[in-house]
Amino acid sequence: QSAQRRELSIILADALAELASDHREVVVLRTLEGREWEEVARAMGRSPGAVRLLWARALKKLRPLIEARL
Repeated sequence: QSAQRRELSIILADALAELASDHREVVVLRTLEGREWEEVARAMGRSPGAVRLLWARALKKLRPLIEARL
């Protein structure tokens, strides 16, 4: 199980590396670190609404990158 978890971590890291930096940052801050929208917005210098849209777009691009590696 830990080997499978490591493999999935590698897949995620590789897929994240292919995203644009702002997409990668919003996914890391919101999804992986679990930060609140307001905190993500402050960290990225954007409005909460803008980071929500950016996050949704990032996930849309991330999904096929992950699926291609599975």
